[in-house]
Amino acid sequence: MRDFWSDPDDPLAVVFRRVGDNWPDMMTPQLALAVMVQRLARLAQDMTRDTLAPFGLSVTEFEVLAALRSHPRPHRVMPSQLYDAVLISSGGLTKVLKGLEARALIERPVAEGDGRLRPIELTVAGRGAVEQAMRAVQAVDAPVFVDPIDRADDAERFGQTLARLLGAAEARRGRRTEAPAPE
Repeated sequence: MRDFWSDPDDPLAVVFRRVGDNWPDMMTPQLALAVMVQRLARLAQDMTRDTLAPFGLSVTEFEVLAALRSHPRPHRVMPSQLYDAVLISSGGLTKVLKGLEARALIERPVAEGDGRLRPIELTVAGRGAVEQAMRAVQAVDAPVFVDPIDRADDAERFGQTLARLLGAAEARRGRRTEAPAPE
């Protein structure tokens, strides 16, 4: 896997060289892929966090607003529909929702029972905020996730491979029974 890097000082080239030199039986394709995916996820998270800072949004708040925005008008869902969408616990989601509601980016119409039965609805201000933030995130992501893939079939193949990896990880997590079959 070291052949991917022409720069010997690249952080991953250094890691892979060190593992190969000192723990060669662990320098497997699985390790290389796992390290690359984890590093890409962290870098993407950092880029997103930095991009969202001027909007006053955390990554999780952005994910919640984006999940709401992706539903049909009036962009209203029950809290249980957001747990898996943003990979957050019920307690963590409650905290995020309270902050978004205090800033009038969402509203929680009154309903019978506890908070889990109160729907969450995106406000006009929340919709405007998430739409602006999404444009900014996409602009920052393009040089990393779009520009390096110069052919549509490469992007399609990469997307299918990522879908299979995610399917396997979700199945391992107990959410799905099997990884998606290759097309």
